[in-house]
Amino acid sequence: MTDVRYNKNMIIARHSKVLVELVDGSGVAEPMTFTLVESKQADFKSGLLDENTPLARALMGHRAGDVVPYRVGDLKEVHILSVERWEPASPNAAEKRREAVRKAEAHSEIINQLNFATASGSKWGDYEVDVDKLMDQQQTKEEGETPDA
Repeated sequence: MTDVRYNKNMIIARHSKVLVELVDGSGVAEPMTFTLVESKQADFKSGLLDENTPLARALMGHRAGDVVPYRVGDLKEVHILSVERWEPASPNAAEKRREAVRKAEAHSEIINQLNFATASGSKWGDYEVDVDKLMDQQQTKEEGETPDA
């Protein structure tokens, strides 16, 4: 078993960041780090494990230093190497991400219209992009108002 780094009093629960070794039947250990989160936050590729998965449920209530029997597939047991408290993102992080996406979409729309306007030999003829108008419309959307007609 790898060197164990832990606070013996820290119990695995939601929002715990956990370093484990998954040990198979032949004794080969594979290290894995993840954080236990609610189902809606889970993203295994990002290291966020749904607290309702069999592995998470098997580890809940255990501490660093514990060896947990886990007979799933070719796995035999899980060695818990460390447990830390994970601080989730602030409650308004999702809104900040949505705002960033809205701004990126608006910027993309402006770029698309500029590309269309500058395309040589366009079958649509002359096409003028009023960048100022587009920027005003975007700012109005961001402020939650309806644009003037």
